[in-house]
Amino acid sequence: MGWRDGLTLVGFFALSGVWYGLQAYALRDLIRRPRVRGDNKVLWALGILCLPFVGALLYLSVGPTSFLPRPPERRPRPGATRPGEPPRAEG
Repeated sequence: MGWRDGLTLVGFFALSGVWYGLQAYALRDLIRRPRVRGDNKVLWALGILCLPFVGALLYLSVGPTSFLPRPPERRPRPGATRPGEPPRAEG
């Protein structure tokens, strides 16, 4: 095994790592988003899995309809009460 074979092997594994990483990121993003363009998550998932690089890049550039995967959760302020309850006395 010469240095060219070794370099080819390293390039192959690097390209494979980028490919699988990009697919994993796109699928994770697809699962977390409430809506995608076209409202068909199954079709987007098949495109990501079946079209190497192109499917994931296409999804990441065109598919999402919002910038945030989920709206931020609202947490009650300290001392806040449920609707209909009198305010609590702090102290």
